[in-house]
Amino acid sequence: MALKKQIKDKGSNTLVTFTIGENEAPSSSNVLLLGDFNNWQSNDSTFQMEKKGNTYVKSIKLENGKRYEFRYLSDDKGWFNDHAADDYVPSPYSGIQNSVVDLSVIPQKEKPIKKTVTKTVKKTASKAATKTIQKAKKDDLKKIEGIGPKIASILTEKGIGTFEKLSKASVKVLEGILKEAGPRYAMHKPGSWPKQAKLASTGKWDELKKLQDKLDGGK
Repeated sequence: MALKKQIKDKGSNTLVTFTIGENEAPSSSNVLLLGDFNNWQSNDSTFQMEKKGNTYVKSIKLENGKRYEFRYLSDDKGWFNDHAADDYVPSPYSGIQNSVVDLSVIPQKEKPIKKTVTKTVKKTASKAATKTIQKAKKDDLKKIEGIGPKIASILTEKGIGTFEKLSKASVKVLEGILKEAGPRYAMHKPGSWPKQAKLASTGKWDELKKLQDKLDGGK
């Protein structure tokens, strides 16, 4: 699953593309994208996701500066969440959480740096930047099925910011981190994450893809 965001209209809106990957939907029936943006109206066919092969895709333009709760609704299997959502919050129904797409903070374009520094300063700055990058090296943990942007951030804060470190982390430790982060994260099952991370850390992407095809949200 994935949430792809593209800023539109000079920053006032964002085109969000919701994608349910192969084997991530509970069935092959029609799937509706429902949420705050359409008042959760299940009779609104304009929010039916387009089926492309074995995946489902839907793009909608949303106003920036807000957080939107959403879920998917399969015709014959019912409701399910997006495992790559920006966040998860309790729904009005006990024990059920909603996925969140967060557009409350939109990154601003960096202003160009004036070219008035000397060559010596440039070289020094370049070396310092290289060292900083090396120290802050981390992998895109979202490539591990079951890990979304928020969980990736939580793991990085706990010192697990690379595939190698994740591959060496025990499932018990990962469960403890998720439990400590709160009930919305404790629902995730990290059992396959170290195995996935080991394949990613060694560049075995084809094997990782085959493994993920057999998983259901990282489980």
